[in-house]
Amino acid sequence: MSNNAKSGKDGAAQMSFELHSAARLLRRNFDRRAKAHGLSRSRWQVLWHLAKEEGQKQAELAERMDVAPISLARQVDKLQEEGLVERRADPGDRRCFRIYLTPAAEPALETLRGLAQQTRIQALAGFSATEVYQLQGLLERLRENLTREEV
Repeated sequence: MSNNAKSGKDGAAQMSFELHSAARLLRRNFDRRAKAHGLSRSRWQVLWHLAKEEGQKQAELAERMDVAPISLARQVDKLQEEGLVERRADPGDRRCFRIYLTPAAEPALETLRGLAQQTRIQALAGFSATEVYQLQGLLERLRENLTREEV
C-alpha cells in the first residue's frame, strides 16, 4: 500500500477519533455547567428536544433521543411532577399521549440556552466566522451521509 493511501486511511480513522472525542468533550462541558444548575443530562435532553418540537409522542421522543422508552417515561414522570412538562391525550389515538412543555419550563430553558452559548464560546475559541461556517457545513454533510439508508 502506498504511503498516500495509508495516510488517507489513517487520516479518516484519526478524524473519526477526533470527532468522537470532541462530541464527548462538548457533552461533558455542557453537563458540568448544567449540573451546577441541578439539570442532569437526562433532564436537560428531554427539555431541549421538546423545545425544538413539542407535542411528540413519548415513543417518538425516545427514538429521537436514542434512549429506551421506559427510561424516558421515568424522566417525563419526574418532569411532570415538577410541573415542567405535561402529557396530553392524542386526539387521533386514545392509547397515546403527547408531551408538551409548560410555562414553568421556560426558566430552565433560558438557563440551558445560556449554558449552550458558554459551551460553544469555549469550543470555538480561536475559530474565525468563516471556519465556524465551514465546520457547520461539513458536519451537516457528514450527518446527512450517515442518515441516508444504505442500499
